Amino acid sequence: MKQIFVVFCCLLLQFGYSQNQYPELTAKLESIYEKSGFPGFAVAIVNENGIVYENTFGFADLKNKLPYTTNSVQNIGSVSKTFIGVALMKAVELGYFDLDADVNSVLPFQVSNWDFPNEPITIRQLATHTSSIVDNENVYSQTFYPNKYSDLKSLLYNDFIKFSTIPNRTDLELSTFLKSYLPQDGKLYDKTNFASEKPGTAFHYSNIASALAAYIIEIKTGVPFDQFCKKYIFKPLQMHQASWKLTDSIVKNHVKIYNRKKQYYPLYSEITYPDGSLKTSIRDLSKYLIEMIKGFNGSGEILSEASFKTLFQKQFPDDQLPIDFDPKEPNSGIFWRIKSNGQIGHTGSDLGVTTFMFFDPKTKTGKIFLTNVEFDDPQKEGIDEKRVSDFLKVWKTLDN
Repeated sequence: MKQIFVVFCCLLLQFGYSQNQYPELTAKLESIYEKSGFPGFAVAIVNENGIVYENTFGFADLKNKLPYTTNSVQNIGSVSKTFIGVALMKAVELGYFDLDADVNSVLPFQVSNWDFPNEPITIRQLATHTSSIVDNENVYSQTFYPNKYSDLKSLLYNDFIKFSTIPNRTDLELSTFLKSYLPQDGKLYDKTNFASEKPGTAFHYSNIASALAAYIIEIKTGVPFDQFCKKYIFKPLQMHQASWKLTDSIVKNHVKIYNRKKQYYPLYSEITYPDGSLKTSIRDLSKYLIEMIKGFNGSGEILSEASFKTLFQKQFPDDQLPIDFDPKEPNSGIFWRIKSNGQIGHTGSDLGVTTFMFFDPKTKTGKIFLTNVEFDDPQKEGIDEKRVSDFLKVWKTLDN
């Protein structure tokens, strides 16, 4: 019993002390929250030794005044893509394929750009958004669907069904959707599903190409992608509240997710789920970022040192940037983004959520921000400048 108590105290020291260790930081963040439009948000500062600071502000559920806590769960948008990158490198380590393999050497169907039928599309191109596969917004914007946890009483339920779903669709499985979207005989195939440039030459950020990379892991390993991540990422890092799919245990801690008017969305699922549907908490995501910092510095546990090096290596030489690539935008690792100041990470947004996760190799410190509200409007009303400004205040305050 005494040993259990000691272990418990150690866990408190590792994860619980940081909320109270920096009262001035907490006071500043509380002040920003009170003047902001965030329902709630969570932040963390980590280094390779653990969590330096972790705190939450506001509400997971505005109506019922349920607080946003370190165990509150939400989907993290495109920060999810970094997990595809780690999973790809693990599959490479295990000998299933290499990054420069032609996707058609793995897939059970053929994928080629209509204008360049003999030009191979590689796994590395999927991971760097240069595959020439693009998101046809007439299709991709409706890849969401309701599930058994969707609240029919949500004021946004009807809008969600109208704008983000195709009622009674049958291609809800990732494999079925990809077989319909990518091969030339697919029901959803169109020439505009591909860019006009040759694969490997132009940058087109693509959620569907990202999902295809995850599906390739699934096909080659014979293990569903979500289970592959659970075995090689979530379990080793003790990410107990990380899941690609909604479950009874995850839903218990799931926050309400809001639009800019603070109306909540029904919880939803996404066909191309690997591109942005990982659900996790600030606590578990902190464990992941700690491991990424360790990996960058040669002491990671879930990948080899060589794999971590490839994961975070610039894929675009500064003098050979892809067509349509803005030099002001972050360079690409393997699904990780590398900013001009050297920081490595990703941003994320989806219906009702906004997320940021980056670490600085020079200081060996990382930051995370999660909030249960969207900054941009799915009906194209533009970015919410007030929330962007409030986020920047939080981000800069964490730096200080």
